Amino acid sequence: MEQQLLRGDESEKETWKRYDWEFHQAMIAACNSKKLLSLHSIIYDKYLRYQMLVLTYRGEEAVKEHKGMFDAALARDADTAKKLLEDHIRNGLTHTLEAM
Repeated sequence: MEQQLLRGDESEKETWKRYDWEFHQAMIAACNSKKLLSLHSIIYDKYLRYQMLVLTYRGEEAVKEHKGMFDAALARDADTAKKLLEDHIRNGLTHTLEAM
């Protein structure tokens, strides 16, 4: 599916967004804070609405960011994972705003 999106085929965009949501939810699930998880859900939902309006996909950059976060999480390197997640969120927001 990722390769389809990278080629410009957006037919599976809804499925990719669900997987993206699940990835981000899994990345923060161990925080043990119901408030943080709830806030994440609210913010992600609002971001997703804007992203779907402008129909954007960040491509290889987002794939690399996800891989970095995944690797840091597996290595239990919370500081790196946090930094990469913050950068990923900023980059996604910037991309979406520039596309509007």
